[in-house]
Amino acid sequence: MLKKIITLLGIVLFISCQTRKPELLPPSGPYFQSLSIKFNFNDGESKQNGRIHWRFDDRSSKFLFFTPLNQVGLELNADGEAAVLLNFAKKIFWKGEFVSLLHQLWGIELNLDDLKQILVKGLVPQTKLASKGISVSLKNDSQTGIPETVRFRRGAADLTLRISRREFSPGKIILINYSGRYQAADLESVLGDD
Repeated sequence: MLKKIITLLGIVLFISCQTRKPELLPPSGPYFQSLSIKFNFNDGESKQNGRIHWRFDDRSSKFLFFTPLNQVGLELNADGEAAVLLNFAKKIFWKGEFVSLLHQLWGIELNLDDLKQILVKGLVPQTKLASKGISVSLKNDSQTGIPETVRFRRGAADLTLRISRREFSPGKIILINYSGRYQAADLESVLGDD
């Protein structure tokens, strides 16, 4: 009986003394961050809601816009402030500035860097946005202090972004050139449902 107890204690001690790799946030080396976002938009004339998955590193970003059937409907690739919006169903794309896309989509003039600062760090450039007529309100997580809900208002436009998950992953964002496979089109055609 004593032999069994000593053997059991030895196994428990051996398991408890194993070294574990520390989990680094963010990971060491190249990494990217992911945000899962639910959005609601209302401007008095139209309503939109959906889900976006945003992956980004220090230079590039990739936004995946999901359909109600949980399929990727649109993909937005951004290299700095230059954006390419892809419509997979129509096999067309639009190239332009990120701020132009947000203005057309939701009536909010906001560049990618400002959006990233607001959603990731909760830093709102109040004077810059106030000059454009945009107000921003944040609801931060009580434990971490980082934003979990961000609400943008400009005139009748009201956009609410709810961040449901944040993750860090090793690697970097690779943007694919679709210009050889897809046809260029205007923004309205790429965004349209027909």
